[in-house]
Amino acid sequence: MSATCGRHAGVLAVDVCERCGRFVCGDCAVLRDERTWCTECAAVPHEASARATVSLLLGLGGFLCCGPLSIAAIAVGRVEERAISRHAAPAAGLRRARWGVRLGLIQLSVAGLSLAAVVLWRLLRAG
Repeated sequence: MSATCGRHAGVLAVDVCERCGRFVCGDCAVLRDERTWCTECAAVPHEASARATVSLLLGLGGFLCCGPLSIAAIAVGRVEERAISRHAAPAAGLRRARWGVRLGLIQLSVAGLSLAAVVLWRLLRAG
């Protein structure tokens, strides 16, 4: 049994939309950058959202100079990841949002390890 188009009952599907997973026929398939999209997904912007970019910039800022920005980067990045998973934001921003979260987590980990090293050093020095 072959798959049929999600919009045209009885018409055989030729591919699957890379964004939503819907089967598409030749009339519904939209090719962009060697990817197949259904007509609905092709109408959605495919550039990263401002929120994804802000997450990345906050992550970089937190990592390079201002630690508290890392917490904001993690929060904004997670919100963007959820929006992308619900198809409420362009999937093109996923990489930026994830890197914002990663940089934030790395910075917080480094700060935590630094604090632990200082406490341990003081304990050893006092004892």
